[in-house]
Amino acid sequence: MDLNLTPSPRPHGAQRMFSATILILEAFVVIFAALAAHQLVPEGRVLTWIWGLLTALALVLCSGMLRRGAWPYWLGLALQLPVILLGLQLTPMWVVGLGFAALYAYGAFKGHQLDGEKDSVDAAVYEARARQEQGPTG
Repeated sequence: MDLNLTPSPRPHGAQRMFSATILILEAFVVIFAALAAHQLVPEGRVLTWIWGLLTALALVLCSGMLRRGAWPYWLGLALQLPVILLGLQLTPMWVVGLGFAALYAYGAFKGHQLDGEKDSVDAAVYEARARQEQGPTG
C-alpha cells in the first residue's frame, strides 16, 4: 500500500472530496455526541463541551486545509484519535469513531489512487491530442 498522500493538482479530486466530506460529517457527529453526553454524563459537562467543540473545530479546519499538501491528510488521520476517545464519555463513540476512522483512511488512500489513475489517463489524452495537432510527420 502506498502511504504517499500528496494530493493531485486537479482542483476537485476524489481524495479531497472524500476526505473533506467525511471530516465535515464527523464534525456534526461529534457535536451531536457532545449534546448526548451533556445529558448522559452531567459530572463531565465542561470536559465534554471543550473536547467536543475543539475536536469539531479542528475537523472543520482540517477539511478546509486539504488543498495545502499532504500534511492535512495526515492531520485528519491524527484527528480520528480524539473522536474515538470520545468513547470515554459516550460509549457508542468507540464504534462510531472507529467507523469514521476507517472511512477517512479508505477515502484518503483510495481517493489518492483514483486521482493518480485519472491524472495518468489525462496525461495520455493530452499527449495524443498534441501529437494529433502536430499532424503527420514524415
